[in-house]
Amino acid sequence: MSQRGVIRLLSVVVACGLLLGSFAAVAPAKSLSPKAKAKVRSELRKQVNKNPRVIQRKSFLKKASLVNFKLPITVRLRGSSVASNPNLASIDLGASLGQRRIGLGGKLAGEISFKDSFDGGALGNVDLSLNPGPKSLSTTSIPLLWNTSVSAPGTNWDFPYTGIGATGCGDFTAGTFQAPYFANAGDAAVGSPVAGYVSTVPGIDNPNLLTATAAVGSLNNLGPDTNPFPQSAQSVPYGFAQPPSVKDSVFRTAPLDLQIATAGTEVLQSDASTNGPQGSQNLVVGKSGGQANLFGNIPGKTYGIDVTVNLATRINSVLRSMDPDLIPLINGQNWTATYANCRQAYTGAVQNYITGVKLIGNLRISPGITSDGFLRIAKATLTSQEPARIALAACLSPYSLVASELLSSDTVSVPVPNLPTNDSVARATPNTINCNATPTKLIQDAPTAPLTAAALANGYSTTADGSRVSVSGDLNVNNVSADVLIGDH
Repeated sequence: MSQRGVIRLLSVVVACGLLLGSFAAVAPAKSLSPKAKAKVRSELRKQVNKNPRVIQRKSFLKKASLVNFKLPITVRLRGSSVASNPNLASIDLGASLGQRRIGLGGKLAGEISFKDSFDGGALGNVDLSLNPGPKSLSTTSIPLLWNTSVSAPGTNWDFPYTGIGATGCGDFTAGTFQAPYFANAGDAAVGSPVAGYVSTVPGIDNPNLLTATAAVGSLNNLGPDTNPFPQSAQSVPYGFAQPPSVKDSVFRTAPLDLQIATAGTEVLQSDASTNGPQGSQNLVVGKSGGQANLFGNIPGKTYGIDVTVNLATRINSVLRSMDPDLIPLINGQNWTATYANCRQAYTGAVQNYITGVKLIGNLRISPGITSDGFLRIAKATLTSQEPARIALAACLSPYSLVASELLSSDTVSVPVPNLPTNDSVARATPNTINCNATPTKLIQDAPTAPLTAAALANGYSTTADGSRVSVSGDLNVNNVSADVLIGDH
């Protein structure tokens, strides 16, 4: 053999030896027993709890990747309870309804899974998963439709009774109001004599309580914009004398509770389905999660976090009664809908899904103790990579007044003039009640007819029941600032 051939042979032998040596170094860790791997994972958890920055060490990453180490985390949005809440999203509902901005808050459960670079992962790459469970994000209420007579000066709560002034709720902000009732239907027909008056106060239905703020946590918070409804020359449908404000909202959602949807859930959205928009396409929910890099950008990308979020939420609507037909109050008989003028009502809920929300951003290792004593491992910022096309359904069928019941008025008829509600206390959002479910007794007695399904035999081309309205739009997460906490919090 020539000298050149000998050198070439030795080079191959050395290279093979180095390769086999590297495999030999990995093999023991790869072949650890389940018990030994569990021990290593326990040690790694202790290291993270003692010093969160350890997850950036190459020695830690190597051990973590070889034993399939998973770190439970809680992703909690920062500063969501104050008016300056930085966590915002926007929904573009088209030219007729315009764009709405909403505040976000809450927290989600998740896991960081350390990847093995021998399985194709780059150093510092981790998998992120967001898990279904009781943790959820929350939003401000979303105002949808408006009536400028709600807050217009010179409008009168008692207009349905008196016909004096102008219809609206401009004076329904303070003081005590008197609703007349009659001894019998005959007296009511001629308008006198009045048997007496029922005293009522605006209470929790005061339009001035509706506030333009991004802070979450209140039914009366409607997002950061004072004038959220369309008001440009191109989008004003009726030529408003003044732009409608949040106080003029007559149809809005209650705050949304957004949970991570279970992957693999099949969502049926036919005319007869109780899910989402009626007559829409069925869908299968995907897994929520993605990847991040602990050292900077994900290789080949200009950002350090890349996740897809799929959410489930039950949407209740809030309606404000405006200018009802006059049905006089009669002593000893049921309350009528006229009494609820300017008051708010809840509807039942519609199950909705918001899928395919793609978020990108950055992760910064930032160990610290939060003000409430939790161990933070990192801070994250997220924004939409592209608008998510969504379709949502809200309910139109009233279930109860927002004011809490008195004298068991949810289940028992309360005769005039006994007050059926505590107008100073709001009830909880009835998110366990389905849209078009049997309403409270007070609503039934008003009377309020149910919104029943259409019959094809009567000239309709759909069997939808009319109790839901659907809107489509583009969802953008404008900015989310979150703490990544270690553990379940």
